[in-house]
Amino acid sequence: MKNLSVQLPFNEVKLNALRHFLEEKNVFLEDELEQFLTGLYNRTVPKNLHGFFEAEAAKAPEQARLRPAKKEKTAASG
Repeated sequence: MKNLSVQLPFNEVKLNALRHFLEEKNVFLEDELEQFLTGLYNRTVPKNLHGFFEAEAAKAPEQARLRPAKKEKTAASG
């Protein structure tokens, strides 16, 4: 399954303080956010659909390999 990055605005001072105190406990913000998002997904997306989405995600790389590569058009080939 392909992972995407998530960006959101957050106060710089608060973020630095949060990272500082998490790292004192040998905990990393990125790990905490990933755990939170996984929990949110598990609570929000109906359980009977989890397998469907995971199967679709697993198919995507396989389907990409099966499709022939598109030829790029250049200005000269018009």
